[in-house]
Amino acid sequence: PGLLFDENSEPQTVEGAMASSPDEAQVVSAVGAAEQSPAEAEKAKPEERPRAWWMVVVGIIGVLACLYIFLVGLQLLGDGFQCLGGKGAGGMFEAISNPIAGLMTGILATVLVQSSSTSTSIVVGLVGAHQMSVKTGIPIIMGANIGTSVTNTLVSMGQSGDRITLQRSFAGATVHDMFNILTVLCLLPLEIIAGAIQGGGGPLYWMTKVIADAAMGKGSKKDDPLKGKSPTKIITSPLTKAVIVNNKHVINALALGAPAAMSATWVNATAGCGPIGRRLMASSEKPESTSASRALLSRRLSDGLGGMDCSRYFCVGKELEGNFKKISKSGFKKLTTCGGYIAEVDIEVCGEDRCFLDAGAYYTRYVEQGRIIKGGFVEGAGDMGGGAIALVLSLILLCGGLVGLCKVLSFLFMGGAKRAIVAATRTNDYVAMLVGCLMTVVVQSSSVVTSVLTPLCGIGLLPLAKMFPLSLGANVGTTATALIAALSAFTHDAVHIALCHFVFNLEGILIWFPAPVMRRVPMGAAQLLGLYAAHFRLVPVIYVVVVFVIVPGVLLGVSALFEASVAGGVVVSLLLLGGVAAFEFWWLRLGGCYRLLSEEARAEGRRALQEADRELAGDAEAPKDRGEARELDASAPGGSE
Repeated sequence: PGLLFDENSEPQTVEGAMASSPDEAQVVSAVGAAEQSPAEAEKAKPEERPRAWWMVVVGIIGVLACLYIFLVGLQLLGDGFQCLGGKGAGGMFEAISNPIAGLMTGILATVLVQSSSTSTSIVVGLVGAHQMSVKTGIPIIMGANIGTSVTNTLVSMGQSGDRITLQRSFAGATVHDMFNILTVLCLLPLEIIAGAIQGGGGPLYWMTKVIADAAMGKGSKKDDPLKGKSPTKIITSPLTKAVIVNNKHVINALALGAPAAMSATWVNATAGCGPIGRRLMASSEKPESTSASRALLSRRLSDGLGGMDCSRYFCVGKELEGNFKKISKSGFKKLTTCGGYIAEVDIEVCGEDRCFLDAGAYYTRYVEQGRIIKGGFVEGAGDMGGGAIALVLSLILLCGGLVGLCKVLSFLFMGGAKRAIVAATRTNDYVAMLVGCLMTVVVQSSSVVTSVLTPLCGIGLLPLAKMFPLSLGANVGTTATALIAALSAFTHDAVHIALCHFVFNLEGILIWFPAPVMRRVPMGAAQLLGLYAAHFRLVPVIYVVVVFVIVPGVLLGVSALFEASVAGGVVVSLLLLGGVAAFEFWWLRLGGCYRLLSEEARAEGRRALQEADRELAGDAEAPKDRGEARELDASAPGGSE
């Protein structure tokens, strides 16, 4: 219920007829009162009178200060989650055997690190290093799209003090979720079925492969032109780095996996290598050694890296080697290359990769046993303690900045709120989408953009009808990070998977946005969630836990069960599907939804929201009786539940 709409609810005013959605019609219909006569201006309420210039200046400074606090809290939130769950997120990418596991891994990994940019960059790096196929990476990219929307959903909980504000903000936050989930439900089955029929990939795979084939030519490795250039990170880093500094290369190295140990066919005993049993070939063709080389090898192999012998060697790819260099420069310098210690035929096995004798010990010490936190005052507390401290501090800053931002914005704009809302409502949807895209490209984070816009939804300055295209634009803008990472790797597969991310979002927009009847589905679902949140304050918490933790975790477990036992996986899957079907039958057919929230309560909730919006838009005319209220309910989205 809530996804059906009354087709006879078109606005009757001229201005309302110009609106592209019921939300816009409701606000724009009040435009006739936008111009007030001088006499009416004198009678205006104190909060509606123009602010003195010095009050505006102080208010702007207050907005910037609160926004800065909010962004610092948002950055610390990501760093704290990254520290607490980074190693688990990195290890998740190692064993993905089917699309469902890939989708759930993308969701959980993105929730853990609080950044789709991080998870998609890891996927691009894995694909570029040929550690993962493009076909395997596509569901992970889709999951990252869903996981990234958890941040602004968490931010909306900060406005739970007022029922109407929470209803607006939670709807504005979850419209992003609904779009991503519905797009995955449409495109992933098509990708799986088509891929199973023809054995390669689905439509998304082949469409982007053609583009990648046409775009990729001969060229050298490119540098990341925007690395470290995110404006939000630049302005917040002085404070966040004083609290916590994470080594994200540890997470990347975990995702790439440990280098495999190879057995040497011959070792140079005179160079300091120990014997390898029967395989030791004492021939006169062994390379000459010097006391200096023996001392060097002895020092390196005994320098805390596990006392490696020459009987094993490791081929390290360029991507993993780059992370090794950045994790510990001093440790990397002590790594021993294979030249002069094992046979040339063994070294040639590595091909373009570099051969090291002690890369396995390095991986164990600096990656598996290494720490993610490498700086800040919480460093001494360790990864778990430091991450928890950063997380608590981030929540304090987020709540404080959010409350202050809402208060100051209300002070500044409520007097001219009607003009601001009408201007926002009249903005072309595709222009709003372009603005959201450009904002995200600049700050390199869709989470930041949507999280900053969510409070504006809550206080009523940004209608849901405009939050939707802005969120879609942010979805497209965040794909720039993967494209840049692909240019950095500059391999065909890396560009291919980055294009999959971009085209996936474009296809979702083409499905759910241009046609009004399709646009109403994600918007209607978000409005219904906002209505539930307004009546039950725990709904946002339950929603986040269920959608972003329990469901992905359960499906990932079922996927693992299929790997262990097909029969067991089938039985558990049938039980889950039966449970879902029974719940849906009770919820829809037996009226379970109305037992949770009655029709009268739904109508009252929509009426209260409409009255608040009308008052905010400057229309003092409130419904005078229940009959008029019922007419408003019938014309509202979701009124035909």
